[in-house]
Order: sequence, then structure tokens, then C-alpha cells
Amino acid sequence: MNTYIGKYNKEYYCSDYDEFFNENSNLIKNVVNKFLRSKYGNVSSCDVDEVCQEIAFKIIKNGYIDKYSSEKSSLKTWMYIISRSVAIDYMRKSQIIYINVDEIDDIPVPEIPNISISIPKGLLTARQIEVLRMIFWGDLKAVEVAQQLGITARTVRCIKHQALNKLRRHFGASRERRSVS
Repeated sequence: MNTYIGKYNKEYYCSDYDEFFNENSNLIKNVVNKFLRSKYGNVSSCDVDEVCQEIAFKIIKNGYIDKYSSEKSSLKTWMYIISRSVAIDYMRKSQIIYINVDEIDDIPVPEIPNISISIPKGLLTARQIEVLRMIFWGDLKAVEVAQQLGITARTVRCIKHQALNKLRRHFGASRERRSVS
């Protein structure tokens, strides 16, 4: 192991890491800046700073300083490879794809199957049917249903729960245990 890098061991204080990054921060920042501007063009200085922080975090977290060997490559090459890899990962994560919807000619309309459920008469009360319709077909939340019916949200959830239990018992779903993943 290189004697220069050997002193930057995780067992030492953070000041050793500070010293390492103080000595090499300009090199890292220049590599990141040149690489990002050549590959991605419009890059802000905030992006460069973010990538530099990611590099420092990755070097410390993964113990890359301990893994460095001067026999395999020079310090500059080693730091260039790490800097470039982290910069690519950062840009992939932060890449935002913009699509102008005005440019799309044919927007496919999803087919919604027409599902009709026949609930036997008398199985549910009128209030239970009304609550289920408002929640499942009206896409309303319990609070919104409660406001429209003049009852509390807790009562709405209770009515929904009772109605679903009745439907499960009637259709035989209450005997099966479902696992939620």
C-alpha cells in the first residue's frame, strides 16, 4: 500500500480525511466539472458540488482509501475513476425526462372493463350501499363522504368495514386468508 495513502485509515480521526480531501479536492472538482460538462452539457455548479460530496461520502463509507494501491494505478487515475463513476451514477439518478404533451398525437385511452356486481337485495343497508358507492365509484375519502352525509369519518369507516365483511361472508372470501406483501 502506498505510504501516502496508508496514513488515511478509518481508525484515525476525521481530521486525516479532512486533510486528504483538502489536498485533493481541487483535483476531484476539476475532474467532475470537466467530465459533467463534456458529457451532459448544461450542468450547474450545484450539481458539481453535489457530486463532489457524493464522492467524499463514497470514499469514506466504502473505505476506498484503505483499498488504494499505488502498484495498480496512480493516485490521480484512482481518483479520476471514482469521480467519473460517481458522477455518472449521480446524473442517472437525477435525470429528468420532460415530455411535451402537445407533441403527442395519439394518447391511448386505457380500456376500463365494465364490471357489474350483483348484490342480493337486502344484503346491505341503503346507507352501506351509499357509502361503498361514494368511496369506490366516487373516489372519495372517508372524510369527504362524512361531510356529504353529515356523519363522522369514523362512522363512515365503520359502515364501510361492516359492508365489506358482509360481502366477504356472502361471496365466501372470509374463509380465505390473504397475505399482504
